[in-house]
Amino acid sequence: MSRSELKKAAAVLSVSMITILGSTAVSPALSGIKEAFPRYSDSMIQLVLTLPPLFIIPSCFLCGYAVRKTGQKRVLILGILIYLLGGLGAALMPGFYSMLAMRAVLGMGCGFITPMAQNLISANFTGKIRERLTGYSASASYLMGIMASFTVGRLAEIHWRLAFLIYFVALAVLILNVLYLPDARKEDAAPSEKKKISGAAWFTIFCMFLINAAFYTFTSSISLFMQQEGLGGQAVSGNVVAVFMACGFFTGLVTSSIRRVLKQFYMAFGCLLMGLGYFGLGLARELPLVFVCAALVGASYSVFYAGIFLRIGQLSSTKEENVRLVTITTAGMFAGQTLSVSLLHGAELICGMEGYRFRFEFLAGCLAAAGLMVTAAGIRNRLYRKQNESRRIENERASE
Repeated sequence: MSRSELKKAAAVLSVSMITILGSTAVSPALSGIKEAFPRYSDSMIQLVLTLPPLFIIPSCFLCGYAVRKTGQKRVLILGILIYLLGGLGAALMPGFYSMLAMRAVLGMGCGFITPMAQNLISANFTGKIRERLTGYSASASYLMGIMASFTVGRLAEIHWRLAFLIYFVALAVLILNVLYLPDARKEDAAPSEKKKISGAAWFTIFCMFLINAAFYTFTSSISLFMQQEGLGGQAVSGNVVAVFMACGFFTGLVTSSIRRVLKQFYMAFGCLLMGLGYFGLGLARELPLVFVCAALVGASYSVFYAGIFLRIGQLSSTKEENVRLVTITTAGMFAGQTLSVSLLHGAELICGMEGYRFRFEFLAGCLAAAGLMVTAAGIRNRLYRKQNESRRIENERASE
C-alpha cells in the first residue's frame, strides 16, 4: 500500500479500536460500582455493560439512513462526538440511573460508529487487503481492549468513576479520521431496488447474535465471578481481561492463515476454543486456569468475527447490499450482547440451577453441540464436493 493508503487504513482501523470500549471497557470496575450501589442486584449492575447495546441497535439503522443523506465521514464524526459525551458523562452522574442514562447516550454514539468499522473497509479496500483488514479490525479492537484493561483496572482501584476516563481515547480517533479519512459525499443517484435478504444471510446474522450472546457473558461476568469466588479484586480482573484481549489481538492477525488451513472447519475451530474456555471457567478454582480460559475465549471471537463478516461480504452482490447486511449483522451482534444476561437467566430458570459456574458450563455444552453440527456440515460438504469432482472426471473420460 502507498503512504496515503496506509494512513487511510490506520484511520479506518482506529474506528474498530473504540467500538469494543462501548460496553466492555469498564467491566473491571463492576465490582466497585456494586460496592457504591449495594442495594442493586448483580443483574442491575450488569446493565452498565448491557444497556449501551440496546441503544446501539436502533442507532445502527439510523446510521445507514444518515450515511445516504450526508456521507460516511460526517456521520462518523457525529457518532464519535456523541460517544465522547456518553462515555465521559457517566463518570459525572451522581446516581445509578443517571449514570445508566449516559450509558444509553454512549450506545447511541456507538451505533453510528460500529457499522462504519466494516463499511469503511468494504468501501475503501478490495481483494486480499480487504480480507486482511477484516481480521485486523478485530485485532484493533482487542489492542485497545488490552490497553483499556490494564488502565481501567488500576483506575478503578483508585475510584470506580475514574474508569470512564478511558473514553478520552475517542478524541484521538476523531482527529485521525478528520485528517486522513476521505470525505465521501452522499450519492445523488437514486438507490436501486432493495433485494430480499436471503435465508443464508439471515442464518449468518442469527449466528452472529448467538456468538455475541455467548461471548459477552465473559466480560459481563468475570469481575463479579472472581469477586464471588475470592480469586482477585478489580486490578486482577483487569489483568484477566487484558489476557483475554491479548489473545484475541494475536489471533486476529493470523485469522486469514487459519482460514486457509482449516477451510470448512474454520468456524468449528472457533466453537472449540470458546467451548473449552467456558468449560474451564466452570471448573476454575485457581487463578492460573482463569487466565488460560480467558485466553481461549478471547482468541475464539477473532475467529468468529472475521468469519462472519467475510461471509456477509460473500453474500453481498453490491456495495449498497453490503452496507445493508453489515448494518443488520452489527445490530444482531449487539442484540446478542444486550440479551446475553437475560438468555442465560432464562436457561437457569428452565434448568432449575443458577450461578456463574452453571452459566459457563451451559455455554460450554451449547458450543460443543454447535461445533459438532458445524463439523458434520463441513464433512458433508467436503464429501459432496468430492463426489461432484469424481462425477466430473468420469463424465470427461466417458466423453473422450
